[in-house]
Amino acid sequence: MSFFGDILGGYGAGQLGKYNQALYNQEARLKVRNAEIKKKTFEDVDKPRIIAQHERDRSNTFVSFIKSGVDVSRIGESPFLVMLDETVEQAFDLEIAEFNSTVEYQNELNNASLLRGKGAGEAYKGRIARNTAYAKAAGKMFSNYQSSGSILTA
Repeated sequence: MSFFGDILGGYGAGQLGKYNQALYNQEARLKVRNAEIKKKTFEDVDKPRIIAQHERDRSNTFVSFIKSGVDVSRIGESPFLVMLDETVEQAFDLEIAEFNSTVEYQNELNNASLLRGKGAGEAYKGRIARNTAYAKAAGKMFSNYQSSGSILTA
């Protein structure tokens, strides 16, 4: 009757595989949600803050040049080139921040995909353990039947 243990063990292994898969899938959903929250936070908070800071910096530089008495309207002169360089650097800073946000978002989504794959592997492992235990139980039942004419013989 030891085949009963194999049957119950196989059933438990299958259920454990399903449970582990559900845990990994839940963790993957949390990662996706966190990625979406981070992306939305960047778009709604960080990006506008960076743009506002750049506008303040540009304005302060412009006012500083005007106070110094330099003619800032002459293209090709030093104050104009300084302001142009500052604008280019600020645009570059914003692009770097957007790139980093996108990379972080994609990494979170990739991690979620890996977790879903790991969950599928756990489910498969559970099915393999279940099927192995069932086959072992069937072998024991067949062996018992062959030796004594009853599957319940130990």
